[in-house]
Amino acid sequence: MNEPNHIILISGKRKSGKDFLSEKLNQRLSDSQIIRISEPIKSSWAKELNLDLNLLLSDGPYKEKYRKDMIEWSDSVRAKDPGFFCRAAMTKASKEVII
Repeated sequence: MNEPNHIILISGKRKSGKDFLSEKLNQRLSDSQIIRISEPIKSSWAKELNLDLNLLLSDGPYKEKYRKDMIEWSDSVRAKDPGFFCRAAMTKASKEVII
């Protein structure tokens, strides 16, 4: 992986438009990609509990059923290693601009 030249961080509460803004930026910027920290959290959680990752990544009742426990688990992982999920997410980086 080449190191990205620019990293644009977007944060906010649930349903605040993070995905919408990320998609709009990605459409306008050349050589950019969206990397979500939620993907390695959900994939690690799914692997640990043998859950359906695709359903966890989508909106719906399946994800909501596991949300509270997944958040508590990911908080405990970050308490031991604050950069764990960021490092995991960045392994997917392949563009000049990361959103």
